[in-house]
Amino acid sequence: MPLLARDLMQTSVHVVSPHMTLPDLERELIARRVSGFPVVDAGKLVGIVSRSDIVRQLCAERSLAEVIADYHNDAVESGRHATAGSTDIGDRVGRRIEQLRVADVMIHDVVAVEPTMPLVDVARTMHERRVHRLPVVEGGRLVGIIAAIDLARLVAEGRLVQA
Repeated sequence: MPLLARDLMQTSVHVVSPHMTLPDLERELIARRVSGFPVVDAGKLVGIVSRSDIVRQLCAERSLAEVIADYHNDAVESGRHATAGSTDIGDRVGRRIEQLRVADVMIHDVVAVEPTMPLVDVARTMHERRVHRLPVVEGGRLVGIIAAIDLARLVAEGRLVQA
């Protein structure tokens, strides 16, 4: 009999709020030694967030800061009035990052599976959708999570077999 998502899912799932700041999220990721969390608001799964989402946002912020700095430098060189110095720009970007919330960077279109999905299909879904963790939902409620490392452990133990 093939293993199902419910046979592997972790049922003790730490979740975060979409209102959590990115610095708080980073602290949670480090403290819990994980790379991502389901995002739950009012008991409903509303997203998923990972370190790569933070990195993507930081890259976007850096690019925006570079555009602003280039504009500032062009304005100074052409003799136009510039409203902020380059250190002010860096400070503003830093303050903006401190104010960003999980909702600003999370993936809203969550790929989730049901507890009755065979693990072979769970692995296939992870591969095809290029995700490292899948929330397990039942009746719209988060009941667990499966991470790629959980599947890798089963393969290493020789317990993942296809029916």
